[in-house]
Amino acid sequence: MKESLKKLTEILIEGRDLSAIQRRKIESKAETLVNHISFYDLTESLLNQFKIIAPKLYAEVDTISDRKGRPVHVYVRFVPVDATKVKAWGMTYLNHVEDDKDAYLSEYGAFTVSIKIWIVPKALQVLSHELGHVKYQIPNLASYMTFHKKCYQDEVSNCIGHNPADPSGKTAVEAEKSFRREYAYFLRNTDEKIQNPVILLTKIRKSMSPKHYAVVNTRRPTVTM
Repeated sequence: MKESLKKLTEILIEGRDLSAIQRRKIESKAETLVNHISFYDLTESLLNQFKIIAPKLYAEVDTISDRKGRPVHVYVRFVPVDATKVKAWGMTYLNHVEDDKDAYLSEYGAFTVSIKIWIVPKALQVLSHELGHVKYQIPNLASYMTFHKKCYQDEVSNCIGHNPADPSGKTAVEAEKSFRREYAYFLRNTDEKIQNPVILLTKIRKSMSPKHYAVVNTRRPTVTM
């Protein structure tokens, strides 16, 4: 995608004979690529930041297995605010394979978990909360699904997972508290700054925008190929 964006950008910069329609089509394709790449780069950056701040929780989830000892892969996506059906800052999607109640299931297939986090200033803290859910649910999936069905059959979606008796919710709250302590320690003992995810996404998008490249190009007397 980055290579494709580079080629489209070159066409926009050098294609002085492009019609208005052609230019709009190319700009639309480039913008789609910018969206894909920027969210990928943002996710990679935020996960690296999380790993530095809370290495223990990161490692626990990165190497987690289900009750039968089978590795489970956790997929994290940082998405725009309101981009999910459930209007919450963070969501962990709970499901299991039809004939195996210990096998986690998501849109990524068997033995996978899907987490979606809104791109908000406290996105990393939200992620710690969701990873707490995952930490409990994966090795206790069968029993937790039974509890979940009994506890939340009449609940509003935003309240699911936060009943005072919910063991997954308790683990999520503990993980979030631990992250806040580790984050405070990190800030006290390092000069490295953690960028606001919203601002970081803006910077990433701006650096890849064809319009940005076009402006940069106009400041140069020649184009080197």
